[in-house]
Amino acid sequence: MEEIYYTIKGEGFPVFLLHGNGEDHHIFDKAVNILAEDYQCICVDSRYHGKSVHQGELSYSQMQKDVMKIADDLELEAYDVIGFSDGAIVALLLGMNDSRLKHIVSLSANTQPCYIKPLYRLTFYLQALCLLIFSIYQSKARLSFRLYKLMLTQPHIAYEQLQYIKIPVLVLAGEFDMIKEIDTLKIGESLPYGIVKIIKHGNHFLLRDSFLETMQEITLFLKACHQEEQYENMSNRTIEDR
Repeated sequence: MEEIYYTIKGEGFPVFLLHGNGEDHHIFDKAVNILAEDYQCICVDSRYHGKSVHQGELSYSQMQKDVMKIADDLELEAYDVIGFSDGAIVALLLGMNDSRLKHIVSLSANTQPCYIKPLYRLTFYLQALCLLIFSIYQSKARLSFRLYKLMLTQPHIAYEQLQYIKIPVLVLAGEFDMIKEIDTLKIGESLPYGIVKIIKHGNHFLLRDSFLETMQEITLFLKACHQEEQYENMSNRTIEDR
């Protein structure tokens, strides 16, 4: 039986936290210490990562399906997602395919492999080439090669597709991110309710190297979204009472 590993901490509105390539849910440990005061944090190890199953299809589409399966198992009627890098790509795919998703925080997502800056892309190609040699006899090298290949061949999201994500999305990236800023800005422009924030002096690893600034943007965004929904619900109840 295929199993995707996840942990739950805190109570309140459910928020999935999705990590990047080659990582696991522990990249969100500091963030969860803050978020768990107001939200139910569901921290996932993506397929082929951490304690999750290392078999089946390796794709962002499959990772999206895995998150939806967890939401099914937990019987969630609504949830938010905070995704970093590959996790942010999965978050955007979820936004296109799951009506239960209400708000997205996207940290350093890209829509195509070509929007990874050339120097980083070249480095990934060289690392993948080196791993190919070792992958003949080492399983860890084979996995690392497949994860690099994932980044270098996926995703393929058209900007027009993002127009179907009709929920609030906070698009974050670092000033010196490995993702081209033109892609970050275009993602924000394409989303009907997208907000773009570029973290000054930030790099790709915002939750590590620009933690306070990044968490301030995330917490303010989620708080504003949920307060707005509470206000709308109160207004609707008032109208119904009349």
